Amino acid sequence: MGIILLCVALLCVAGVFVNFYILKVKYQSVASILVEQPPRVLMLTDKSARVPPPLSIETQMKLIRSLPIAEAAAKKMNLPVKNARGLLGRVIVKNEEDTGIINIIVESPDPKECAEIANSFARAFEEMSQAFAKESVQEATQFISDQLEIASNDLTRAEDDIKEFSMQYGAMWLDEDASRRNEMITRFEVEKVNGEIERRTIQAQLAAIERMFNTKLSNVYQNPESLIQDSWLTDMRENLTQFELERVALLTKYTEDHPKVQDLDKRIQKLLTKIEKGISDLVAEKVVFEDAFKSDQKQILELHTQLLITENRIEVLKDVLAQLKHEQESYPELKYKYSRLVRTLDVAEKLYILLYEKHQQARIDEVQQDVKVKVFEEARIPTQPVSPQRKKNILIMTVFGLLLGVGLAFLLEEMEETIHSSDDVRSYLNLPVLGSIPYSAETINKLITDVPLKSPIAEAYRRLSFFTQLFCLDPPIKSLLVTSSKSDEGKSTTLANLAISMAQEGTKVLMVDTDLRRPMLHRMFNIDNSLGLSSILTGELEAEIAVSDLAVSGHLPKESLIDVMVDRIIQPLSIKGLSIIPAGPLPANSIELLRSERMLAFLRTIDKKADLVLFDSPPSIHVIDAVVLAQILDGVLFVINAGRVNKDEALQVKYMIESTKTPIIGVALNNIVATSPDYYYYYYYGGYGYGTRQRRKRVKLKR
Repeated sequence: MGIILLCVALLCVAGVFVNFYILKVKYQSVASILVEQPPRVLMLTDKSARVPPPLSIETQMKLIRSLPIAEAAAKKMNLPVKNARGLLGRVIVKNEEDTGIINIIVESPDPKECAEIANSFARAFEEMSQAFAKESVQEATQFISDQLEIASNDLTRAEDDIKEFSMQYGAMWLDEDASRRNEMITRFEVEKVNGEIERRTIQAQLAAIERMFNTKLSNVYQNPESLIQDSWLTDMRENLTQFELERVALLTKYTEDHPKVQDLDKRIQKLLTKIEKGISDLVAEKVVFEDAFKSDQKQILELHTQLLITENRIEVLKDVLAQLKHEQESYPELKYKYSRLVRTLDVAEKLYILLYEKHQQARIDEVQQDVKVKVFEEARIPTQPVSPQRKKNILIMTVFGLLLGVGLAFLLEEMEETIHSSDDVRSYLNLPVLGSIPYSAETINKLITDVPLKSPIAEAYRRLSFFTQLFCLDPPIKSLLVTSSKSDEGKSTTLANLAISMAQEGTKVLMVDTDLRRPMLHRMFNIDNSLGLSSILTGELEAEIAVSDLAVSGHLPKESLIDVMVDRIIQPLSIKGLSIIPAGPLPANSIELLRSERMLAFLRTIDKKADLVLFDSPPSIHVIDAVVLAQILDGVLFVINAGRVNKDEALQVKYMIESTKTPIIGVALNNIVATSPDYYYYYYYGGYGYGTRQRRKRVKLKR
């Protein structure tokens, strides 16, 4: 409880100090802009003509952060134009989801300044948008005026032609059939003209958006990384916030000159540089938002589809008109001529009326122009800073202190529950410690053949070898299982070095790798693992030997087949008196194989091959392979990694093995620390750099 309260108090005080004396105060102001999306002017049809499609919200946001807008904002603030880029770095533009509202956010230590910058950008963008819209409306109005003048001339000419015909041939009337055909031709002619105007409108829109899309596509082809997610800037700022919080936490323990703080400062500066470059690339259109890229692709596809439909409709209208005009050719000459003049007059009248209506609408739009972009909420001078959020930060630090205190308390409690020394082994497990292996960074996971003969490690394994053989005398033990609670406790390394030490002392030792899940011995001694224990237990080697001997001699070998198989898989090593049987190919059913009759026959055979047979097994806490083996072997050596194994886990393994009635002869305590009482014995053999001044590291040992 004292540790928890201490951590909470320290971090709470640190939070108060950092928030009130280190972090700089920042104010934030927001100006909101409403962007409307409907077409600006209706020209000839219900679709926009000669005017680019409405700009997307993403495009509007990029325009707000463009250099021309920044320069206009600088002028409004009576600042030199050269300060425009500096203003851009202080502006954040965000869109409220599923709306046409764009917020211009500015942060500054000066509350008045941040409101002024936000309002200047908002007004500059509004004025630019109004100028753009006005220019588009005027251009559309002029185009309609030109078309109306042409239609007026065509109508006058058609009326004069009718008058001249009447004066020359007299008044004429068309019968019902001719009038109906003329009405159809007139209607289809008007539809064809509308269709051609619509086609030109779509082509203009398509050309405009394809130009923008091709620019983006070129950027993406040249630099695939230029295609970024819309959340890029938000993610970058979240990372920056996380780094700043980490820096605050580090400053509670270290000074600003500490390497960890300086390293974090470099990472923060690198991230700031990346954000500035990204913003600069956005302004210069060197990067493309993925959603905007996909939206352009979709719009191009839709426009191509509309263009194809319109062109097909025009072709159909042309065919129908050609058929109707061909039918008129069967009229008498005067009737045909008069019918054509009447048809021309009807078409001219309808086009004139249509263009006149559009012209009037365009003039109304020019006078009562809708503002498509407008500032609907100006930025106000903030009265409260947005950062640091002192109450929130202090609360976070307090909670963090609470969690840290609880974690430390649990860690200390866990450390107290782990086995550290031979005294712990005797107290918790009531087992003798046959040897304590000191930790050494230079010899970790190495065989003792690779270390100096009189090193503490070699001495430790000689001591372990002596007491192991001593405890195997009464009752006599020929087969010894070496196991541990869990992986990475150094079980396989301990077995290998124990076997080497015994062999060097004159004992004939055979190592058998019965870890049929993750065998390690063949790797440690760098031997072939294609044949091994699993080859006998699965029957594959038996079948192979039988077939080969029958093929060669025509009869089975005289010796026992199990003896032949064992001799086949035993591999002698370079150390006299030491040999090994590897695990062989990994089977799918290791438990069934270890409990089989073949395994019992194998054990009866290898008892005659060595003075002592050492068996490596999987860790005992998660799989029962070691328990199965303990049932059929003479004794067990328990390997424990000091400071890593909980006493309850070790007790659980002990109880499982004792349930088999096979004795645990003792414990090999691995990786003991320099501060352990067990280390004193080995420190006596100093001179190799293993003294108490060496700092222990948390390492994983080979199984």
